Amino acid sequence: MLRQAPCLVVPCLVTEGAHDYPDRRRAAAEREMFVVAMGAAVQNLLVTLSGEGLGSAWVSSTMFCRDTVREALALPADWDPMGAVAIGYPAAPAAPRPERDPEAYLTVR
Repeated sequence: MLRQAPCLVVPCLVTEGAHDYPDRRRAAAEREMFVVAMGAAVQNLLVTLSGEGLGSAWVSSTMFCRDTVREALALPADWDPMGAVAIGYPAAPAAPRPERDPEAYLTVR
């Protein structure tokens, strides 16, 4: 899919601006907050692309070869590739999906 997509976006995690903490627990939590924000940003990108009539797919495989991606795209060493988003116009409209009951996916406590 990535090789055939007319456009690829490679979201990169950049922790510039992150707080420095002296202990491992808070330092790990700070990075985790950046990772969560990255996921939310990519999801927003996917929703926006759909709203514009574009098809997209987030493929996480670049996370397994970050050094190779950095080298191929001439990215700074502190940029962390977090997958790739393949973007293009769909060949056909998406098939309608059956309605689902939200209660099947919720747990209220």
